[in-house]
Amino acid sequence: MPSTQHEIKGRIDWARVFEFNRDRAQFHQETDGMYKVTVSTDEKTMKELQKAGLGKKFKETDHGWSVTLSRPHKGQHEWQGGMPIVADITGKAWNPEEKGLIGNGSEGIVKFELYDGKNGKGSRLLGLQVLEHVVYESEGGPSQPRSMFTDHSQGSGSTTSSQQEEPDSIPF
Repeated sequence: MPSTQHEIKGRIDWARVFEFNRDRAQFHQETDGMYKVTVSTDEKTMKELQKAGLGKKFKETDHGWSVTLSRPHKGQHEWQGGMPIVADITGKAWNPEEKGLIGNGSEGIVKFELYDGKNGKGSRLLGLQVLEHVVYESEGGPSQPRSMFTDHSQGSGSTTSSQQEEPDSIPF
């Protein structure tokens, strides 16, 4: 099965490229999840990739033309699945424990391959290299401790307070 490798340099969004943060939506149950990344590029690059056979839909956004590339955690064949390669600007493996997750707006290079499939050309995410890192920060929510509590580690002494609530009010 002949394949060709391609790359897109641009803005990275929604990087779910680590085993622990892969997309595990119910419709990915058969593959035990998917690794995905959205990358934005210019119109010229988009047209070149379409001409090369990339059949994925591009969407025009404020950042150019965006496309989402993916690969399964478990593919039909061993070569199809598994975590993509993720590298930092030096080309060394990305360590999410040291550097954090890859946040929206990071800049990088996304590598993928096009291959001949049963129904035409298929594509598979190979990896990405982060050139400019934007740290992912959770938007929080009621289940996040920082959204409910504040840092009191620098305070002196103990204080107590009570909050009076209306009988039928919701405390958050």
